[in-house]
Amino acid sequence: MLTKADFQQRALASINKYPTIALRYQAGDPQVIQHIDAMATMLAMYSAQLETAQAEPFEKTRDSTVLADAAMRGIIRKGSSGRVRILAKNGNATAFQVETGRTIIDSSGLAYRAETAANVPAGGTATFEAVQVYTTTITHTVAGSEAFYAIPIPAADDDAYLCGIAVSDTNGEYLYRNRYVNTAVGERVFHVEVDDRQQTYVRFGVDGIVGVQPMDGTAITVEVSYTAGVISPAYGSPFAFEYIGSPAEASVDLKMDALLQAGENPMGMSVLRDLARYPSIYDDNAVFLGEFDYLVRRQFPSLQFLSVWNESMEEQVRGASEDNINAIFVACVSSGGGEAIADEEDPDHPVAPTKIVEEDLTATQRAIRTAIQAADDSYRVYFYSTVRQKIPMAVSAKVSTAYVASDVQGKIEEASLSEFGKDAPASKRGLNQPLYTRVYELLKEKVPELNSEKADLTVTIGEPSADGVRPELWRYVDTTSLTVTVKTVSTVATSWGG
Repeated sequence: MLTKADFQQRALASINKYPTIALRYQAGDPQVIQHIDAMATMLAMYSAQLETAQAEPFEKTRDSTVLADAAMRGIIRKGSSGRVRILAKNGNATAFQVETGRTIIDSSGLAYRAETAANVPAGGTATFEAVQVYTTTITHTVAGSEAFYAIPIPAADDDAYLCGIAVSDTNGEYLYRNRYVNTAVGERVFHVEVDDRQQTYVRFGVDGIVGVQPMDGTAITVEVSYTAGVISPAYGSPFAFEYIGSPAEASVDLKMDALLQAGENPMGMSVLRDLARYPSIYDDNAVFLGEFDYLVRRQFPSLQFLSVWNESMEEQVRGASEDNINAIFVACVSSGGGEAIADEEDPDHPVAPTKIVEEDLTATQRAIRTAIQAADDSYRVYFYSTVRQKIPMAVSAKVSTAYVASDVQGKIEEASLSEFGKDAPASKRGLNQPLYTRVYELLKEKVPELNSEKADLTVTIGEPSADGVRPELWRYVDTTSLTVTVKTVSTVATSWGG
């Protein structure tokens, strides 16, 4: 890179060809010196820019280059909505129903949408869940239809972030299809992309090649969801309905009960710069990853239980069959329930799952099948009923009389259920098998009273069935299968005066 001094030196090397200018320069005439300095400065800046541009495709030091690279790779910076549980107290003489879809405002003015319904009894309380999001509807009339017709998505007026897009017209909804993967001609799909200036677009297909191309005059409705990202409402802080539709609503008191998900802000520029280097992180195509369990779990994060397995695993459990060829098998339980569940009381007497017929599929199961076939429509998707098995666990502990037995019992139960209970991550994946080593380590860590010199601990865990791993098996420790016994024993005091 050439510096300012290099350009000044080359300019002065030729100044003697012009005696009049040379004399003025030697006399320090600012009209001559300023011109030479200005040109040398501008050329030095241009030289630095060229030097950076040569390495920019590899280094990506400029934000504009990072954004352009992310746009080329299909990475979209978007936020993730937070989720809260709200406590409703009914001051009316009759029951009150909180319906899904109601807009609720917190003490900071953020808008929430009720995701679960609640029937609040007269004078009583009930809880429901709400997600921090608000939706703006855009109506666009197609003019000048062309291949990959695009509709720009406006940025939020406030400090909110884009978190979701839904598209529909008079014929119904369009399905989102990432980069038109496995999209046939005539399928009503849309794709979302962003340019190097962070302008988001909704794109459609091309007639006769992929998807559908909207015709001139078509009225398209785009629902855009925005979120504030990370939220942190205080426990007990007030909430209120966006509007009071009836006198009964004025007597319903809403308060913050629990923060279920804090939400996420869009990734920063430094993260985006590194993220673009690793396709396996941002490319969520199941064919690329070879992992349909991850695909379903990412799109349906609220499932209580999910197990996805292939033909090989199915034949290990139930033998070979022509129906297993090129098939994906799923067993799941949604957050609202409704899916078929069979209880297995005794591991020595296994309960066989039931293959669910088309007419008995729930809305969640149909949505999961749609997500899998959108990634790869060559697979056949079969659903099995979930087999639930509660793990028997017995914990017997002895502690000093200096401790309260009921308190120690409560800590043991809380630690065991949080690690091996229904909501534990391992339980949701069908991998829950408590090991004695882990149980002892956990209780020693979570229950300090068990670390005293005279304390003792005995754990007994029910073993799974002897027929090996069964992918449809949902195993977890439950309050009804957990037995905790705590006894206090006297110890001889070793301190002076005891």
